[in-house]
Amino acid sequence: MKKKILSVILVLGMVLGAAACSKGNKSSKHRDDKSDRTTAVEDDDDDKDNDREADQKANNDYFIIHEYESRLQLAGLTEEGKKQETLVIPAGVEICCDLSDGIVKHVSFESDDDIDLKSLLNRSETLETVKLPANLTKISSINNSPNLKEITIPKGVTEISDLCFLGDKSLETVTIEGDITRIGINAFKNCKSLKNINIPDSVTKIDNYAFSGCESLETITLPKNLKVVGMYAFQTKKGVEKTFVVPEEMELEDWGSKSLPAFDMYDKEYTVKVVSGSWADTHFDEVFCKPVNKEYA
Repeated sequence: MKKKILSVILVLGMVLGAAACSKGNKSSKHRDDKSDRTTAVEDDDDDKDNDREADQKANNDYFIIHEYESRLQLAGLTEEGKKQETLVIPAGVEICCDLSDGIVKHVSFESDDDIDLKSLLNRSETLETVKLPANLTKISSINNSPNLKEITIPKGVTEISDLCFLGDKSLETVTIEGDITRIGINAFKNCKSLKNINIPDSVTKIDNYAFSGCESLETITLPKNLKVVGMYAFQTKKGVEKTFVVPEEMELEDWGSKSLPAFDMYDKEYTVKVVSGSWADTHFDEVFCKPVNKEYA
């Protein structure tokens, strides 16, 4: 009898032990699966970070770089570089060339440090987008690049220079991040596709022909601190009818002359929205050439 009882106890112990082991194995498997999934996610994140780093790193095999008086000069593109649609400009080089020999569509910079662009981005028939260094302080001409579509001007830039985007007929969107004070002569002349541009209130001067020939630019909000508008600054022979929105605070000091007016549209009708009783309202007939429609904002 005692032997039977002992046998039963032993069998029950074995069954309970096996059940506990099975439960433990299931629990362990669940933890392992979770760990594997976490590791996979972390690996994916690492891959994305590595891809971003690779996108921002220049491939020096694409560039001809010379050393001159302890300075590294970017002198041109190698044959392989001329075949690239995307280029990252190396850090720490002096620009001594342009990219017109290649087929580049997208340009960015390895470093966000300030750099003298010189003529790097001029006369590129294929260029579509440019990501400028975040700490750039001067933007030189990016003109006669007929396929350039959009650009962001970093906050450190204080002026859009003369001829800057002259003839960039595909340029649609310009985003100005900083407090520029002047838009230069012919800066956006004949940018036929330009539709979107924010002119900050810091701008005090829009120079001669700055937006002349911008056929697609429909609504222009003038800056509060604008003082000078050069001759034929917005003149356009054809395209959409333009509307100017004039803030109450704006008071011009110079807007051309009767023979060379700032607001002349080649006899095209346009609209100006002003605040009742503002400077623009009381000087309306002096400033805005006919045929013009006056509306109160």
